[in-house]
Order: sequence, then structure tokens, then C-alpha cells
Amino acid sequence: MEKRRILFLIALLLLAIQLQAQWEAAFSQFWTVRNYYNPSFAGGTDKIQVSGLYKYQWIGIENAPKHIFLSADMPVEFFGMRHGIGILTYNNSIGNERNSLFAAQYTFKHKIGKGMLSFGIQVGMYELNFDAASIHLTADSTKNNKKTIRSNPVDKKTFNLNAGILWMTKNLYISAAAMNINRPSFYSMPISNVSTNVANDSTFSKISLSYNFMAGCNITLFHPLEIQPMFFAQTGLSDTHLQTVLRVVYNKKYSAGASWNGNNGYSFFAGVNIGDMEIGYAYDLHTSGIGKESGGNHEISVRYCFPIDLFKKEPMPYKSIRLL
Repeated sequence: MEKRRILFLIALLLLAIQLQAQWEAAFSQFWTVRNYYNPSFAGGTDKIQVSGLYKYQWIGIENAPKHIFLSADMPVEFFGMRHGIGILTYNNSIGNERNSLFAAQYTFKHKIGKGMLSFGIQVGMYELNFDAASIHLTADSTKNNKKTIRSNPVDKKTFNLNAGILWMTKNLYISAAAMNINRPSFYSMPISNVSTNVANDSTFSKISLSYNFMAGCNITLFHPLEIQPMFFAQTGLSDTHLQTVLRVVYNKKYSAGASWNGNNGYSFFAGVNIGDMEIGYAYDLHTSGIGKESGGNHEISVRYCFPIDLFKKEPMPYKSIRLL
């Protein structure tokens, strides 16, 4: 009965999808940075988790986007209940212009049967220097018509609010989230009007509300081989990003696989676990859009987990002193 309620809540969220402009990055190894898309993943393990990801998009095109994501999260317990907390920072740069996000996350967890139901919220601050929705490809006449990425300038700091829901068991997770719920607003200035009056020539714009859905499971075929099918959907006004992933893990140390990214192309990835550290690499091959004009994308991810009691002081050994 509880599972039906969870699925019903997720279905309602997905049915409420409105087609909006999409600002969020499409990371190929999304399972390593799930808290970027859904704050309910914060504190999802019993350890402190630090994650980082770097993506170099559209290789060979000048001013191509570069993405950097860093986060840290951990579980906590107070008032006899389980919670999760985390912080993250995300930077998206095009040439010398950069958009930044710094945010804090909180998750409330409730055990249901063999799984854990989590509700998460994220509060953050954007520092915007370009309109990500205005990105387009042009030919630079001053550089022998070299392909160049352009976007409209912005100068604004604005508040950000995300929320999500997650149901997770040992071998399965299903989640849904809404990003930019408050629809942060800003003025976007066309490149041709940079030197003119902002009030008269700028266009009032918003970072539009978007939704995403993630699901995945772990299937043990035979020891030590496991397969992890995953699905990720992210929707926006001009683009709906889909990823269907098949990941194979050997001996819980080596991993590799591929994903189909809808009409956008394919991704191939591999990774290795070294102690408590996981390192991954992915390459994207585009079959449509701006990416088709490029040499693809490179992406590197690093994730490190360490026990929460690492910083706890060990009790001093008791010594009995006898006076002779």
C-alpha cells in the first residue's frame, strides 16, 4: 500500500510537467552526482560522501561549455529520526563568462518496509553572467569563420529552490524532482545591444521550472558480476533529455557500460574503485544538435566515501593506578 502511494506521488509530479526552457547540465555519469538533480539523495549512504565531476562539452568548438560540480553530504540523526544534509557548488562557463550556483540541501528520511522514503529540499544562490537558454553556434568572421559558441550577457544574483522525493531499497531506487521551483528571474541582453541601455534593450527572462525522473536497480547475475540498468529523464521547453543506461560491475571494483541518449547520441563509460574512491570517465558521441558539429564530450568523475566516525575521538584506555 505504501509503495502504491509513493508511485502515485511520483506519477502526479511527472504528469504536472510543463514544457520549459532547460538550464540544468546533462551529465553522462548522472548516478555519481544524483544529488545535483534531486536533493533527496543527500545523506543517502551511511558515510560522508564527497563527489566531483568535470565535463568538457562540444570539443573543437571555441567557447565550448565547461561544467564543474562539487558536493559533500552525510546522514545525521536527531530527535530519534534520520536526516541528510549536504552542500554543493556548480559552475558552467562559456569562454570568460561563468554561471555559478552554491546551495545547501536537507533531507527527511522515513523507513517504509525494506526501503527508505526521503523528501529533500535545496536552497541556493545563482550568480549569473550569461543566459544559458540563449546559447547558439555562430561562425566567427575574425577567425576564418571558426565555429564559436555565443550567448546573451546577464548580471544577476538570484535565489534558487529545488525539491524532490526518493524511494530506495538495497537494490532499487526511484526518484522525481522539480528544479528552479521559484523560477528565478533576470534580464538577458542581446549581444548586439551590450553597449546600449539595459532597461530599454534587455529582455526579461526566467530560469524555468523543470522536472526529472531517475530509476535504477542492481541485478546480480552470478558472483562477482552485476548489471545496473538505469533510466534518467529531464524535461524542458526546447529539449527533453533521456538516458537509458546499462552498467556492468565486476567484483565491485571495475565498471563499464554505455547509454542511449535519445535522439542526441550515445555515451560510453568506464570506472574503477580504489579503496573508498571511485573514478569514472565518459565520452559522448552526438548525432544531432550543436554537438554534432563537435568532437564530442569528455567527462571525469571522482567520488570518495569515508566513515562518519573518522573525526570522532577514540576513548582513552582506562588505567588503574595503585598506590603502593
